[in-house]
Amino acid sequence: MCFALRAACFRLALLASGRSSSLSAAAVIAPRIFIMSTIALIVLAAPLAAAPTSSSDLVKLGEGLVARGDGKKAQLHLEKALADPALSAADKAKAEQALGLAFLQQKKGKEAVAHLEAATTLAPKSEKGWLYLGLAKDEFGDAAGSIAAYQKGTENVPVSTSLKHELGMALLSAGRNTEGAEVLQKAASKAEHDPELWADAAYALSLVGRFKEAREFAQRAVEMSPESPDALYTLGMAEAGLGNAKAAKSAFAEAIDSDELHVPALFQLGVLLQAENDDKRASAKLTQVLKVEPDHARAKAALAVSLLRLNPGDVRTEQLLKDAVAAEPKLASAWANLGDVLARKGKIAEAKKALSQAVKLAPTPSWQARLDEVAVVKEGTPSLPGAAAAAAVPAAKK
Repeated sequence: MCFALRAACFRLALLASGRSSSLSAAAVIAPRIFIMSTIALIVLAAPLAAAPTSSSDLVKLGEGLVARGDGKKAQLHLEKALADPALSAADKAKAEQALGLAFLQQKKGKEAVAHLEAATTLAPKSEKGWLYLGLAKDEFGDAAGSIAAYQKGTENVPVSTSLKHELGMALLSAGRNTEGAEVLQKAASKAEHDPELWADAAYALSLVGRFKEAREFAQRAVEMSPESPDALYTLGMAEAGLGNAKAAKSAFAEAIDSDELHVPALFQLGVLLQAENDDKRASAKLTQVLKVEPDHARAKAALAVSLLRLNPGDVRTEQLLKDAVAAEPKLASAWANLGDVLARKGKIAEAKKALSQAVKLAPTPSWQARLDEVAVVKEGTPSLPGAAAAAAVPAAKK
């Protein structure tokens, strides 16, 4: 799974309706590192009263309907309950929270956030309230607001490991890796039996280059959950960062043994095998990645490299590389390899554009040399690379 998008796991539980969320299954795999959520956010299903006799009963009925995924019907009961001036403060907080979730199920972000904010104002010590608010803001594109909600939540409920966990992951998603790593490291250190949090902390520490600490946290996660593919994956990431290719491959292989569709482990193992010039096995792993996640841009770029090495005339490489740069325009190595493939086919104008883009993104002597070679070739004339134009392996990324 993609760690940065792991919130989708409890979104599905939260919306527990059997209806699709805004994230696809492929998006939950990833990156979706995206490790299973540690947060038990499923709204407890309240028994549905046949004939509610009070506003409090209406609140319970609304909560039950939300738990069953019927946000639209729940909205009617909850709004009626909130219109009662005699509704207790505790029931009003519950109603606001449930109504916020009802709107969230209906994809009405503005209304969802407004009611969830009201709920946290009425019950600032409610862990779930802040978690739901952070989720809602993130769901509708307010990353900064999501982080702020989790931060306020940790201030109001300082003992909540779940809020700190989500805060750390939200910071990572926003590219604030150093802050996220610090939050997750501290949270994990105080959570003795939470392998998912320890694995997330290990991943975050790897992101910021703290590989020795990352290995320690990953090893602890594996000790707590020996068959967790995510824990094993983060151990592989740490070992790879420390230059221990053998140990990294072993960890990634174990992760795949535990979950044969674990995209991050498959991809990283493929990249490591490619770095060792084992292109046949690398191609197999990368092809498997694309079977699970067809839009994985870096897997396409990496697979093209191995295919080029195995057979420079492989007809699949051009489209793989075009798809890769279309999805990830800043992937310089893919542009460089695309330029080389196009030049080999005599598509000189396109080749020059691709190679120029590669050099613009990452001035590399070998790519500049290949561009210089292609620049003097006539359109339609195949241009084979000189010694300077070895295929570039795309940077590894989860």
